[in-house]
Amino acid sequence: MEIGLVDLFDGSTERNPDFMARFGRTAEELGFTGIWLPEHIVFFDEYTSAYPYPEAPSATDPEQVERHNRTVDGTARVEAAEDQGLLDVLQAAVEVCAATTRLRVGSSVLLLPLRNPTLLTRDLMTVAALTDGRVDLGVGVGWSAEEFAACQTEFRTRGRRCGQGIAELTRLWDDPDGIYPRDPAPLPRVLVGGHSPAALRRAATAGTGWYPWNLTPSQFAEHHATYRAHLEEAGRDRSAQHVIVGLRFTGEVAALAPVVERYLDLGADGVNISLRMGAHDYADTMRTVSDALGLAA
Repeated sequence: MEIGLVDLFDGSTERNPDFMARFGRTAEELGFTGIWLPEHIVFFDEYTSAYPYPEAPSATDPEQVERHNRTVDGTARVEAAEDQGLLDVLQAAVEVCAATTRLRVGSSVLLLPLRNPTLLTRDLMTVAALTDGRVDLGVGVGWSAEEFAACQTEFRTRGRRCGQGIAELTRLWDDPDGIYPRDPAPLPRVLVGGHSPAALRRAATAGTGWYPWNLTPSQFAEHHATYRAHLEEAGRDRSAQHVIVGLRFTGEVAALAPVVERYLDLGADGVNISLRMGAHDYADTMRTVSDALGLAA
């Protein structure tokens, strides 16, 4: 069982490198297996794009959903501070891994269509070498047309380019073609985010795992069955894949353990939990969750 935490490092005074090191060491000491970091290159004051994950399983009944994100004219908006920014995921991973010994750091999720596959491969090889292979790559296609426009990248073809990027990353890792280092650490786990038909197919045929977000247990079971069917059709073994469920949780911690157990019973290999922890209460929150899930026992 893998239990990770989803949180962010933005380079602010409160969440500086010293905080990142303390945050990582606390998570490791309390038995969490990883920290997963979100990615956005740029944020905007106004969006026309709709945020695709405004609802999460209810804290009181995980088979029901409740809306967390605000809406404007009926369209969901991403939650972000007025001056929101995020440190680069891969460089942050190196910082956190340098302060820990076992903790893994993953992207939740890296926007692969914004990346040049060759440059990403070299960057990821370097990160894998500097972290002793303790990095996981959650990848997604993104949802913000504004962000793609700011990066001068086409939005409409992002799904196709995501699949191509995974394939090219895998090819270059096996045959570096002049990229340094020549003998890289093993390829990180590549978990494809999302649960659309295209994302499920991409996860089963191109990735080495699947990373759905904010699905109720019943929704997860349904999509997991589809994912397994795609794997079988592609001649791939489910036991060689990795499935991590991402969940935003806002309820009483006592209610968390049954939800986690339900996902695991339905076939997940791990659960990543977003708790929206503050810089001053993260240690107490982590300890409470660790105790509830029996992680440090």
